[in-house]
Amino acid sequence: MTKVDFNNEGSYQCQYSTTVSRLNLISPLSDSVRLSVTVSLPKPSISMSPVGEVTWGWDASITCSISTQHLGGTFILQQTSGSFRKTQTSSTNSATFNILQVNFGNEGSYQCQYQIRVSSRHFISPLSDSVRLSVTVSLPKPSISMSPVGEVTWGRDASITCSISTQHLGGTFILQQTSGSFRKTQTSSINSATFNILQVNFGNEGSYQCQYRIRVSSRYFISPLSDSVRLSVTVPLQQPNISLTSPNGGLVWGPDGAEVIRGYSFVFTCSISSHYPGGNFSLISSGSGLINTKPAVNRSASFDFPVAEYEHLGNYSCVYEVTLSARRFSSTMTATITVIIKMSLLPLVSSVAVVVPLLLLLVLVAVCLVCKRKRRSEQPVTLVQTQLAVRGSNEYENNEYEDEDDVYENFNPADTKKKLKEEAGRVEEEESTDFEEPESNKDQDPWKEEETSDETSDDEADYENVTQPLDELTVDIYGEHEDIYQNF
Repeated sequence: MTKVDFNNEGSYQCQYSTTVSRLNLISPLSDSVRLSVTVSLPKPSISMSPVGEVTWGWDASITCSISTQHLGGTFILQQTSGSFRKTQTSSTNSATFNILQVNFGNEGSYQCQYQIRVSSRHFISPLSDSVRLSVTVSLPKPSISMSPVGEVTWGRDASITCSISTQHLGGTFILQQTSGSFRKTQTSSINSATFNILQVNFGNEGSYQCQYRIRVSSRYFISPLSDSVRLSVTVPLQQPNISLTSPNGGLVWGPDGAEVIRGYSFVFTCSISSHYPGGNFSLISSGSGLINTKPAVNRSASFDFPVAEYEHLGNYSCVYEVTLSARRFSSTMTATITVIIKMSLLPLVSSVAVVVPLLLLLVLVAVCLVCKRKRRSEQPVTLVQTQLAVRGSNEYENNEYEDEDDVYENFNPADTKKKLKEEAGRVEEEESTDFEEPESNKDQDPWKEEETSDETSDDEADYENVTQPLDELTVDIYGEHEDIYQNF
């Protein structure tokens, strides 16, 4: 029987017949055999794409195929230990099952079968081998950035931003120091998070990396580490300011620098607009080699010089230093201020202030004495004779000295000037009276009536004798003052 089909199915028996002497002989029927017709289906093959783990939310496909001539059957895809079962009729010898946006409920082993109906009868293939669908949450490597870029000033704030490209939002970002204990976490409802590092110091220096962690269907998944960024801390110190003042006004700014009068005080002030705590200012002098250091108070320091001396000559400048985390940083040196010590003019001015009034006083004394001498030398002869006749020469000399003593004892420039004017007026009146009426004076004087021509010559001789001592007396009196005037 060629190409048996279901019509050939049944029980079959054999008999044997022969002719002997024209006699027909037949044997009994043999035992029966049954011919059963069936459709033999091989075990299907199964494959999955992508191979291996399938990312949560992505699509997966499982393909079943069979090698048979009975086409047009149905492929069955079923989960080994689950309720998942899908069928697909195919006119070819294969069928592909697509699983869209896989999740953890799709995880498991899958097998295929092939089923076909022939002559109103159904035939099914054995189960194929199994393939396992594993679902995972594949998180990409996060990106990381830092602000400000590059070095961060000590005490300032810095920020590091982590971001990731994924559909699994609501996870946690982790920022950690590569070689330190720093570790911070931040949950974000978006795909990025920013970590602020306040008032950075040298302990914050180092490399930083990000990770992203998410929980899906009670399972945690974590991304690979991001690239690293390096946080470097620096202490940039700007150039300080330097100023010079003199509290008692002994400072004059000249073309060559600051001119300070010797003996006066002056003060250097160093200041800086810095936010670093503490620090020290150093005042450096190139002339004397002086280096004076003081702590900064309210970001400034004052260096006092109570008495300016020539040893303080030189160029002065300031430097600011600060120590942070056992590391010392220094600023650049300020512009120099040249200090020039000048000799004080105050003693000279004081001497002039004392000498000038004394000179004026002595000049007034000399003028008064000269005027009085001139006045006495211009007195008329008759007046002297009358005084001599009445008093005598000795009495006149004594009174003259007494008058001179009164002059020295009661000397006052203002009174002297007034007396000189009164005396000059009185002398002029006497001279006018003596010379305008000489005859009347002779008639009234009893001494003059008895005089003869010889007596007149004797009187003239007496006048000469009296006058000569008077001149010598005058010279002696005023010679002392002339010596004073000459020695002044």
